[in-house]
Formats: sequence, C-alpha cells, structure tokens
Amino acid sequence: MKNLPLQKKLLVIGARFALLVAKMSGRLYRFCFAKRTILFVTNQKIRSVTLGPVSQLCILLFVAWVSDLFVQSLRYDQVVSAKAEEILQLREVSSYFKEEFENVNEKLAKVNEYLFLLNGGSQNVKAVESENPKTPKSFKEEDLSRKDKHTLNEIRSAEHQFAMIDSVARERIAKIEKAIAITGLNIKRPEPKSAAKEVSLNSKKEVLEKITSRQGGALGITSPLDEALRLVKLSDDVIEARLEKVRFISGLNHLMLLEKLVNVIPLARPMKNYYISSGFGRRADPLTGRNAMHNGLDFVGVTHEKIISPSQGKVVLAGRFSDYGNAVVIDHGYGITTRYGHLFAVKVKEGQIVKKGDVIALQGNSGRSTGPHLHYEVRYKNIPLNPKKFLEAGDSLNSDKSVKYANS
Repeated sequence: MKNLPLQKKLLVIGARFALLVAKMSGRLYRFCFAKRTILFVTNQKIRSVTLGPVSQLCILLFVAWVSDLFVQSLRYDQVVSAKAEEILQLREVSSYFKEEFENVNEKLAKVNEYLFLLNGGSQNVKAVESENPKTPKSFKEEDLSRKDKHTLNEIRSAEHQFAMIDSVARERIAKIEKAIAITGLNIKRPEPKSAAKEVSLNSKKEVLEKITSRQGGALGITSPLDEALRLVKLSDDVIEARLEKVRFISGLNHLMLLEKLVNVIPLARPMKNYYISSGFGRRADPLTGRNAMHNGLDFVGVTHEKIISPSQGKVVLAGRFSDYGNAVVIDHGYGITTRYGHLFAVKVKEGQIVKKGDVIALQGNSGRSTGPHLHYEVRYKNIPLNPKKFLEAGDSLNSDKSVKYANS
C-alpha cells in the first residue's frame, strides 16, 4: 500500500467503504425484513402466517400511502377554500365582462340611433385624454389569463372611443343650446293681455328705424286668422315639458332630443332672394300712422318669389284671412308655429305635411298690405317671437350667409 500511487489508494479505500456500506445495508435489511410469523388464535386453534421480505415491504408501502392520504385529508378544508375562492374570482371576472359588454352594446345602440337620426351624418372626432378605465377591485389584472387580458383591453379601447364620442356630443349639445337660447325659446314668457304688451326684442333705436317702413301688416290680435286658429288643435308638447323629461338623462339621449328640436325649429329663411324691409317690434303703422306692434318680419323679393317652409311641419290653416290676406300657418310641433301672410297664391292644403325647403306659397300683396312682400311670424305657444333671432340661431349652427336687412 505504501508504494501505490495516491489515486489507487483512494480507489481502494472507496471500494472498502462501499463494501462496508453494502454489508451494513444487508444486515439492516435482514433485520428489518426478516421472515416473520404471525400467530392467529381463534376458537382454540392456532394459525400462523409467514411474511417474507417482499410482503413486509408491500405492507410498509401501503401503510405509507394510507398515512399520506390521512395527512392530505387534514388539509382538505384549505384546498376546498382555495378552489372556492378561485371559482368566485372567475365568476366575478365573467360578471364584470358581461356587464361591460352590455354597457358597450347599449352605448353602440344609442350611437346608431343618433346616426340614424342624422341620416348618416358624421362628426369630426377630437381626441381626449381618457381616464384610467375601471377594473374590478376583487381581482388583479395580472391574475387574468391571456384571453381575459385581451378582452379587458378591448373593453378599454371601446370606452376610450365612447369618451371621444361623449366629448363631441357635449360640444354639439352646447352649440345647439346656445342656438336655442338665441331664439328665446328657452325663456318662459307670460301670456300677453293685449297687443301693447307683446314682448319685443328690438332696441329703441331699432324701433325708431322701423317707423320709416311702409309695408303694412295684420292689425290687432283678434284677426280672422287668430279666430280660425282657436278651432285648430295645435301641438301641445311644448319644449319645456320635453326638456323636463330628459333632465336626468345625459349624453346621446339629450342630444337626440335637441337634434329633433333643431329639425322642427324654423331656423332657415322662408325666401331665398330677398331683403328685409321691416323688423319685429313696435313701429308706426303704414296705413294709420299710429304706433302699433309688428309681430314679424317683412321679406321683400322679386315678383311672385317662392315662399319655402323653413322646417318640417303640418299645415293647419291655408286660405284667405282678412288682414293677412292669403295666408298659411304651419305647426312645427313643440308649441312652435309660423305664419305667412299677404301671399299671391297658396301652394299647400290644410293637413298637408311639409318638409324643410318645400314651396308653400308665392309672395304677393293680398290683405292689409301696401306693397308686395311676405309677412313672416314665428310664434311659441301663440306668443310672437322675433324671427330675426331664429335666423341668427340658424346661422350659428349652419354658418349660413348673414341676414340682409334694409333698415334693422
């Protein structure tokens, strides 16, 4: 051994150690799994069962397996609780996605309804800074599966688009409300007791300028036209009532109501080629010279110029009515009516539905008139309002050409 190299010495030592371990393992195996005989005494009879090493090993493994099952059963409540929590989380995620999809579908339905109302019109969408979209507090985004994360991102993208649509809707609502405010329709006016107490939006300077006008007009508020209107059932769904119904409804519902109002409010001009010779307010009557109320605007155009409906509505009166001469009254809904007087010829019939731009009459000189012109009135709940304000409101919405006034 002394003359052997170190490597060989180590090999020899290792081999002896392995042999020693093998001998000890063999002795331990023979000790633990030696042949054992089990005696069973029953009814004064003795029976013996001999168990060899293999049988004892199988019994040992079976006991270990049963013990493991017992240990796992002690943790059963924890496993069930963890699985129940996982199922609850999946249900919450599913419920959240279901609610969000329903919300998105409802918003899409409103957008489609609004676009249908506009007949396919479009808006220039301006990007806005979107807030962090809401996520359920009961679970974390990192716990979601890849599919659920993709779904959540799709929902966030849809909400961002709706935020931009909402921004456009708010701008449009503000623009329409501003235009309606110009008309004066949002002002609750008291019922006048006499013509002298009619509300005028003209300044004193404008009234003095209108004294020089000599175009004529209806005199008094008890004309045959007013008497005829008392027998006609006009629309009683006034603007204040409709706005009250949607006070607590925001977004596109409110915008769609305003768009419907814009479609019926007479914001366009009743003639294409004209100038305005006399404005709304008190003036010197061209026939009597006395101070009297002029309830409309006088449009002067070429001979027999076409008169067109400024918005959709229903013709409630059409015929000859003393001071107004040949006249037409259109009910536009929401308590709004327009009157057209001193016509040469009437082109519509009572009960006829007219659209914006439809020809309803020709300019004339009938009735209490000193020259060919159109006497045009806009009334809300039978209270005369200044038509000039309606034209200005239409300009603010549609950027039409400015009103051509002769002396107002």
